[in-house]
Amino acid sequence: GETLTPAEVDRFLLCKSVRFITIIGDLDSGKTTLICALYDKFLRGNFAGYLFAGSRTLVGLEKNSHHARTDSGRGAPDTQRTSISDGLKFFHFSLVPSNSPQSRIELMLSDRAGEQYKNARDSSDIASELIEVKKAQHVVLLMNGEHISEHSRRHNAMQSVRQTIRAYLDAGALSKNSLVQVVMTKIDLLENIPDKQLIEDQLEQFYSTLQKDFSGRLGDLSFSKISARDPKGVFPSAKGINELLKTWCTLPPQPPIQAQLQITLNTEFDRLLSRTPMEGFV
Repeated sequence: GETLTPAEVDRFLLCKSVRFITIIGDLDSGKTTLICALYDKFLRGNFAGYLFAGSRTLVGLEKNSHHARTDSGRGAPDTQRTSISDGLKFFHFSLVPSNSPQSRIELMLSDRAGEQYKNARDSSDIASELIEVKKAQHVVLLMNGEHISEHSRRHNAMQSVRQTIRAYLDAGALSKNSLVQVVMTKIDLLENIPDKQLIEDQLEQFYSTLQKDFSGRLGDLSFSKISARDPKGVFPSAKGINELLKTWCTLPPQPPIQAQLQITLNTEFDRLLSRTPMEGFV
């Protein structure tokens, strides 16, 4: 029930197809909050046309969601930060379309400390070792809306996105097959500020420049906004995440890994084994 290690995910792949969603963001950008908001919506029922059908990481999801609930005893909702010592972990969601319950979709959402992604931005060696980025069907790059709302941190927030894409491309972590979605989080903090229109104009210019500079080197580059959790209630919970989920669920899954035979095939009976489907064997 805890979060899955890469080795445990590889074993899961022996019998089931998976869609990998890699969520990248600096410290406090909202990676874990996004995942917890998604889990909370599924606890309430149908979300974005999908139903929750189980998880191999229920304990991990419950632990990370606890601080946002009333029974945690906190005065305001919070999310437990991912520690850099935890390394790479994955949260698992098993979903079924509400109009086709016989179909099952397995999602693996990555979780890694923001400090490691920041370090990867400055080191091609670290960036090239981010296996979750290379494996992902969809790379979600978070831009902290709280920083965008503050003039003194706005430029750095935007440039960190640009530098991340460039560094990961140069290191080979991203390629022309990569589907990258830049997602601005915490948009509730931008709702009632005096220079909201100025910020919107700057963002449009920034997105246009990113498209011009990187769209030819990526499979796709798109932009969206979310508010995973708005304590003031201006936006409903998980605003914008429904559209993200729809794109994740329509991506082609990574097929199961075919188990490799570790024996020498000398006879026709042995060779029959090589033609026998191994799906379901662990």
